[in-house]
Amino acid sequence: MFSKEMQFTPTSLTPQPGLLETTRPGLKLPFAFLGGALLGLSTPGFDQAFLAWLGLVPLLVLLRGARNTFEAVCTGFTFGFGYYAVALSFFAGLNPLRWMQIPDILGYQLIFLSWLLEAAHQALLIALFSFFVYHLPVRPGFLPHFRRPYYPYILTLPVIWVFIMWVVSPSPIFMSIPICQLAYSQARNLDLIQIAALGGSAAVDFLLVMVNCAIASIIIETTPLVKKLSERADQLNPKAGMISDLVISMLVIAAVSGWGEYRLMALNEAQKPEKAIKQNPESPPVPVAIVQGNVSIEEERFKTISKEEFKSRYQELSTALGAALLVLPEGVVTAEQDQAGLRDALKKIVQSEKKEIIYGAVEPLKEGYANQAKIISPYNLKNDSYIKQKLVPFGESIPINLVYQRIPEELREKIPASKERFIEDKSARLLNSGYGKVGIAICNEIVYPSLVSDEVRKGASLIVCLANLGWFHNSSLGKQFLACATFRAVENKRYLILCTNTGISSVIAPTGVLLSKSYGLKRGILLDTVQFIYSKTPFCRMRWL
Repeated sequence: MFSKEMQFTPTSLTPQPGLLETTRPGLKLPFAFLGGALLGLSTPGFDQAFLAWLGLVPLLVLLRGARNTFEAVCTGFTFGFGYYAVALSFFAGLNPLRWMQIPDILGYQLIFLSWLLEAAHQALLIALFSFFVYHLPVRPGFLPHFRRPYYPYILTLPVIWVFIMWVVSPSPIFMSIPICQLAYSQARNLDLIQIAALGGSAAVDFLLVMVNCAIASIIIETTPLVKKLSERADQLNPKAGMISDLVISMLVIAAVSGWGEYRLMALNEAQKPEKAIKQNPESPPVPVAIVQGNVSIEEERFKTISKEEFKSRYQELSTALGAALLVLPEGVVTAEQDQAGLRDALKKIVQSEKKEIIYGAVEPLKEGYANQAKIISPYNLKNDSYIKQKLVPFGESIPINLVYQRIPEELREKIPASKERFIEDKSARLLNSGYGKVGIAICNEIVYPSLVSDEVRKGASLIVCLANLGWFHNSSLGKQFLACATFRAVENKRYLILCTNTGISSVIAPTGVLLSKSYGLKRGILLDTVQFIYSKTPFCRMRWL
């Protein structure tokens, strides 16, 4: 017998380190911060929506080049700090704080400190995401393999992101106000966001992260920056596989956008007044008027506007309008303001002009103050009030008492929640209108998809959001609220009325189209038409979403 000499080529069982793994963390963290800040420009107010499709790529590449858990978490935290420092820039709109009797110099410092602390607080979410990404064994591709315990890179990372941003983020430990979600950057991409009717806003987040993963895998495979991902479970070589991942991602986005375009056309056609009344004679088009009084926080707190002037302003704006339903903003009627008779004036308008008025009211009860929405109707219907379910941290509630106790007493007394303790309702109460049931969201409640969809499941056929954004002056918060309201309208296939004291107010169609929009910091009336809709979307029916 003859034998051949066997030759072996030495191979390493571990991937070769990339350039980033041999680079000091101190040199990489500034790039992580800049990458996060760049992604922050995609949020409403900066309106660079295209950045959401590739803004996570720097973080994913840097995480692949991290040498240990600590470095990965620090990278995620730094990236998140850059992102939220830009996304939460509406904190600067709190300036000046003279209405809290805080001098300008101290006010600047408090606002800047609050801005940085909350940015760092929210950055913990992305640090948690980075921890999971670093430790999970992942490989390119869409499908897992039962003999190879690796998770598909392009699917696993979006799932982790959605869980953290839509399950962990709304929890009380993160102040319960998830307003800077990546999905809201696409509020004007109407074709794409129609998928929210099936899977909610989280579905848009999933698609955005999926595309970011596909782009990141190309950089990982084709450059020497970081070590390669594990071998694929299919028969494709890594180079062909990464291209197939990107192509499949693009096809998914194209399919979603194509379906969204079809849904837009179908709903726009069905909402034409002449067709809508034929399809559902019980739900005719209803003319509405949004009253934007533009009372600044300084006028309100310094009492520079008298009770009589406040009453006459809203009475004048609300009288003799060609609308069947009037909507006034959050907190327009309080115990002090009602001494001038604003509530009675609104009742007279209802009786004399035979129309309905929905308005915000803050009333003292035995347990504390109640931030409410009320309806005055000539039909004398029951269920005429709604009490807020989600309170604003430090504005209406003290979220973490341990932190609160560490605030100096002279500043603690100036926090609104220290003087006015608010109560919160445990479940939604719908307002009964002569045209149907109305679901209410007061201020920050519009950022909670589950809260609004719960009202629709209970029978709400119109959504109304009342807010007072005067605290933040002319900041980007108005546009962020508008983006949130757009998604709530699409998720539930409902007309949504957004009424704010200082703007932006709007009427939004079930497709997310802005039918009308007011100017910020202007006093006036917004006239439009809405319909009460009774059908439900798949997202609304799946209460676990």
